[in-house]
Amino acid sequence: MPWAIYAGAISHHYGLRDDYSILREAREEPGKILRVCGAMGRPLYGWLLERSTREAEDIQGLSGMRAMSVAGLGLLSVAVFLVLRREGWRGLPATLLAALLGVIPSAQVVASWSICWPQPVAMLCAVAAFALARRGLEAAPEEAAWRRRAWCLGGVVALGASTLIYQASAPFFVVLLAAALVARVFPDPRAVARTGLRYLLVMGGGLGLAYAVTRLTFALGVFTPSPRMAFERHLLDKTDWFVTRVLPNALALIELNDTDAAPSGGYWPMVGFTLLLVAAGLFVEWRRAGRVGLLTWLGALGGLSAAAFCVSFLAGERWPTYRTLYALTGVWCVFFVAAAVRLGDTWPRTGPRVAAVLLTSFVALGALLAHQQSQELFVQPQLRELALMREGADAVVPSRQSRVFVLTARQADSSASQRYLDEFGSVSVDTEWVAKELFQALVRERFPQERDVRRFYRFAAGPVLPERRAYDVLVDMRQQRPAPSRPIQLAR
Repeated sequence: MPWAIYAGAISHHYGLRDDYSILREAREEPGKILRVCGAMGRPLYGWLLERSTREAEDIQGLSGMRAMSVAGLGLLSVAVFLVLRREGWRGLPATLLAALLGVIPSAQVVASWSICWPQPVAMLCAVAAFALARRGLEAAPEEAAWRRRAWCLGGVVALGASTLIYQASAPFFVVLLAAALVARVFPDPRAVARTGLRYLLVMGGGLGLAYAVTRLTFALGVFTPSPRMAFERHLLDKTDWFVTRVLPNALALIELNDTDAAPSGGYWPMVGFTLLLVAAGLFVEWRRAGRVGLLTWLGALGGLSAAAFCVSFLAGERWPTYRTLYALTGVWCVFFVAAAVRLGDTWPRTGPRVAAVLLTSFVALGALLAHQQSQELFVQPQLRELALMREGADAVVPSRQSRVFVLTARQADSSASQRYLDEFGSVSVDTEWVAKELFQALVRERFPQERDVRRFYRFAAGPVLPERRAYDVLVDMRQQRPAPSRPIQLAR
């Protein structure tokens, strides 16, 4: 399914912002990517990214990294499906939930941005951590205690590895925990709390292990800590930010927010529909299982939503990007699908069939939106920027050492119909360093045998146009439009 949805992200050759600098750094400054990621507590991310980018070599090779993202999303859906079936979910709801997790906006970012490909690896480690923890925590009483502890320790290590790849991906562990809790029948609320707490202790052990490893690398001088490695100090204010700025994006499931204007017409209705459906599921669960069922759902929904965003909540930054919302959105996807199934079960004759049709239609709509948004808000805008820069690179005359000036774009110049932060519909060439890296990559495409193509031109970039005689080649990045090409202005 992901291969069909995100085919455009693989078949087209483009990059996005950091992609261009990382291409050069992997080739010219070995070890830098690892050091930068290690400084942010992501050494495994840096190792994976540096090795893969070195193999990619150029802009065309970035599509291979996106292919790994798509493959990772497919494997993640398969792994989630297998865990759901093990927890007692019926085949069709398990299939639809696993598919839904591959089309939400967080998945669209991962599939469309080359440097995000290690994130599915991190989430697969989180799924493995849950499976190992389940093997230890749910073992038969006659199994040896050391074996149970070994399985749990394996879960801690797997989650630690997930955290050392990408911290925000490790809480994907609670998506599986949410699916397990809503599928089981508990004798009393205390049993629910004990089960949830035991799994969360494994998750906490993995996060703690990764933090200890990170601090050790800093203490030994392996990496220099980044200023971004800071804890949030104003938790009450952060809670308000979470409720108003973050949670609605997760509740919207398949609908996108917008940075520059009001969200699309379906955004707030989708938020309301999610809340209404989950509330109806809570009511049905109360009628079906009484106080225990209601408390199971309420406790799991509140506690696991908090756990799903715990890493980003404790971090000092406030950047509600979709790539950090995968686990939180996944928890609400679990309750969305489970609530629809519970409602269908209240009418045994026709209800399950109606619920299946509605959920299938919803996932199909999500897949259609994912295909459309990855094309219109990632692929096409970046291709237009690339076309403008390529015309400038093609105009370079090595023998004259052409003077090149790139008039950087503003985010408002995006040719996309919608924009959200630095992800959907954003402009890449809005700073001098991105313009410099991209232009160098394109000139290198023209002269692949040349070791240092920077000697062929003199480069400058900025938001203000210099005097005309100060350049031979002007690349105006503010002239973006849907057409893939536009003539470049050349000084005579």
